[in-house]
Amino acid sequence: MSMNSASRPSKLAALLMPIALSACAASSPPAPPVIAKRPEATPLPASVSRIDPKSSELLLQKVDNYLLKLDALSLGETPR
Repeated sequence: MSMNSASRPSKLAALLMPIALSACAASSPPAPPVIAKRPEATPLPASVSRIDPKSSELLLQKVDNYLLKLDALSLGETPR
């Protein structure tokens, strides 16, 4: 009797095996590759498009001069 109950799982596995194998064998055609689209440009908000770039030139020149001075000062430093 113990042999009969021990063989039940193996019988169940034997019954389910062909179903599982047939599911693996029946494959659907592969999905077509996804072709990406180029992103579209987003229009600038009105508040950004009205910025005058010339108003920043003086500040940018000051920052550039500052960085050049720092570069000149750091040339004498020994790197670690």
